[in-house]
Amino acid sequence: MACVRRCAVTRISARSEKTVSPMYRQIFGIAFVAATLLPPIAGAQTPQPLTKEAPKETAKDVPKAYVPGLEQFMNVILIEHDKLWFAGNARNWPLAAYELGEIKEVMSDVQDHVPVFKSLPLADMMDAVITKEIADLEKAVEAKDFKTFAAGYDKLTAACNACHQGTENGFIVIQRPSRPAFTNQDYRPHR
Repeated sequence: MACVRRCAVTRISARSEKTVSPMYRQIFGIAFVAATLLPPIAGAQTPQPLTKEAPKETAKDVPKAYVPGLEQFMNVILIEHDKLWFAGNARNWPLAAYELGEIKEVMSDVQDHVPVFKSLPLADMMDAVITKEIADLEKAVEAKDFKTFAAGYDKLTAACNACHQGTENGFIVIQRPSRPAFTNQDYRPHR
């Protein structure tokens, strides 16, 4: 095939452009396309020998999976804790329920991804908060009872601080927020 391509190019370059007939150009074009495209296509269709092992990927070929650290999880809980207070304070019970659900979801992620922290059973500590303080807050939100909600919120905050103390992170102290972290969110109930 390579000879056909080389010979045809030699003949055309030897003649002037005016003396090449349209039919010869068509034949040359078809031969040229066939000569350049058929070998790669034929090679692509050559069956590969079957091997028992799949090609091994090197470490640089596989992207590293990102798993947030405990600090990232806790920062999300802190944001939701803040929003939970302002939703309850505004008596926006659907938003308060949503924020509580978000806190539970992140706590569940902590249980899955960081079950042990400083040799302590963090997953069990989270479970205790979910089954007591969070469950009590869910009942207050469902009852739309702000007084019970406020007391439950303070108990949740105290449980967070007790966990921080228990993990030697007592320097992290959570409290009721005095103003929203996000001033672009309206916490009032809307229909």
